[in-house]
Amino acid sequence: MNAAPKPVSTGAACWTLFVLFLTNVFNVGDRTLLGVVTEPVRIELSLSDTEISLANGFLFVLFNLVGGLFIARFIDLGNRKRVLALGLAGWSLATAATGLAQDFATLSIARIGVGLGEATAFPAAMSMIPDLFRQETRGRAVAVFQSSGMIGVVGGTIAAGVLAAALGWRSMFLVCGAAGIALAATLLLTVREPPRGDAAGSAPIGQRRYLADLHAACERALGMPGFVPLALTLGVAGIIGAVLGAWAPAYLQRSYGVPLAEVGLLIAPAVGLGGIAGTLVSGALADWLVRRRGRPVDMLRVPLVSLPLAVPFTAGFALAPTVALAMVSAGAMNFCLTCAVPPCINFAVNEADPRDRGVTATIMLAVTGVIGGGLGPFMVGALSDMLAPRLGAESLRYAIAATIFTPMLATTFLFLAMRRASAGPLPMAAA
Repeated sequence: MNAAPKPVSTGAACWTLFVLFLTNVFNVGDRTLLGVVTEPVRIELSLSDTEISLANGFLFVLFNLVGGLFIARFIDLGNRKRVLALGLAGWSLATAATGLAQDFATLSIARIGVGLGEATAFPAAMSMIPDLFRQETRGRAVAVFQSSGMIGVVGGTIAAGVLAAALGWRSMFLVCGAAGIALAATLLLTVREPPRGDAAGSAPIGQRRYLADLHAACERALGMPGFVPLALTLGVAGIIGAVLGAWAPAYLQRSYGVPLAEVGLLIAPAVGLGGIAGTLVSGALADWLVRRRGRPVDMLRVPLVSLPLAVPFTAGFALAPTVALAMVSAGAMNFCLTCAVPPCINFAVNEADPRDRGVTATIMLAVTGVIGGGLGPFMVGALSDMLAPRLGAESLRYAIAATIFTPMLATTFLFLAMRRASAGPLPMAAA
């Protein structure tokens, strides 16, 4: 995979990474908002746990990922900055529209709009970052970008709790949507589209048979040695994180009696600090392992260790007798789980053809979204409804506890991915 040297200055690269960072803060933060105000929304709109999990989980993820594959190919072939700015403006408008929901149908439509817009963020960033930073610093750049997700969780959780308590949940969504529109304008006016590493990737979309080209890109991505089990690794590992975002606020309110205004202040530091630390540490360790051992596949040793370590902390979060112990466990759990993300994504994107980075990243995001973001919260919500007649408010606690085994299943997929990747061709992506 030959790539031309990057004619992007250090300052321009860092500014672009910073704006991408902020964009992903809003990306993750906006999808976190509904989870924080699940209880008041559920009560006001007369929804069940299953309906909430469908709107905030399965339907959101389904449209996010199906639309994301088509959007990703436009990103690979077109102007990434403009596609991302349009997506950011779109999901911000849909976030504001969430505050106008009147029932399950209107809430679902708003969440579908958020999902479609947010489908631009990850593939655009994963396509642009390799064109901004050289191989030896790319792992840290990916880790910095990924840490924005934890900032989004922290910021979104605190903002949702505080604004909803002060203004009501409807006004909270309107305020957060307006902030996203302002960021979209900043992105469009201040970021320069970086030259691509492969000139073939910049051919106009109209000159290609779009569907056939998308199919070919998907085949190339899925054909990379170890890619399928690696994507399954992130998908299964993402179950707990998605459940945490969707159900932890309601869990704290039901099982520990935490007031809505305090939910974000409890969750954000524990989960955010653990996630940020795990993301940055794993990115640095991945770069160090590749430099030391000379093989890109060795960066996957980081999640091979961290994922099993998440199991006891997951049990602690779900079964802790006190809210303090639950939050400490959540922070440690999130540290271990997020250590898996940058190495897996960095490995997959670096092994992909430069023309296919957006599609490759989106396939990984799709698997993570369907298994983690879609099925995880839905299964917990459905199980909570099933257990409610016997366990009452504690049904959600035991539904969350059912996810304790998932890090070990993710480790199994990761081991298989490493074996297949080690046996296949492993070209080091060009700088």
